[in-house]
Amino acid sequence: MTAGSPSTSDDLPHALRMGHFAEALLNPEQQAPQGVGREGRPAPRRFAVYRNNVVVGLLEAMKQAYPSLAAIMGEANFSKVARHFISAHPPQSAMMQTYGRPFAEFLESYKPLAKSPFLADIARAERAWLAAYHAVDWPVLAPEELASADNPSELSFQPHPAACLLRSNYPLFDLFNARETWPCPGIDLDEAQAVLITRPELDCMITRLDGADTAFLAALFDRQTLETAITSAMEADDGFEPAGAINLAFATGAFCSLEHPLSQTSNPPA
Repeated sequence: MTAGSPSTSDDLPHALRMGHFAEALLNPEQQAPQGVGREGRPAPRRFAVYRNNVVVGLLEAMKQAYPSLAAIMGEANFSKVARHFISAHPPQSAMMQTYGRPFAEFLESYKPLAKSPFLADIARAERAWLAAYHAVDWPVLAPEELASADNPSELSFQPHPAACLLRSNYPLFDLFNARETWPCPGIDLDEAQAVLITRPELDCMITRLDGADTAFLAALFDRQTLETAITSAMEADDGFEPAGAINLAFATGAFCSLEHPLSQTSNPPA
């Protein structure tokens, strides 16, 4: 079929066959499609080997993307849940670093894990970490830019492409770092934590935030002015120290430029 030409009667059956092939490839309960062997004959054993290789590759991609989840859940349990995810979410791209993006939402709706709602937040943090690792290189905001600005309180901040602020009802910072130390009997699952994930240079970093710093940075991420962000933080904690929070923003590379609320500037690439 040439570009722009209507489908022929042979195209639809081919598309249906390919759709069935892809569906059977990720669903072990389905039989091998017809016509995959030599001369169009069935080849269930050969297809099973190919299916296993594909699923193993996707499982490995999931384990690399979610090492904290794999540590906390245990490899066997993680693989079991990941296989259910793989069956429901076939790859949409050849770029394996993008595979598994909806895993957090999947975990939230996965009934066998209903008593472990914190797992979804860990997945979000690990996905943000991976996104930060692959984010476009972009200069971070330097302190001198703010120091030399006129009316700095009226400025807003452009978030860096690698930066992500996450708030959780669970000890997200501790659980994320469990990839190195699990099991951690001292973790209090009733403790809410917020984290900032950034990549100021070559390496990603995760920073635990207190309530005031969270309110401050959240306002800046929402493109509020510096004055508004300070006010939000003071409302969260009247002992808030703006200088320390501003230094934290610079040290972590959370932002890449300053903007006047009335100015029109281009955003950095995502």
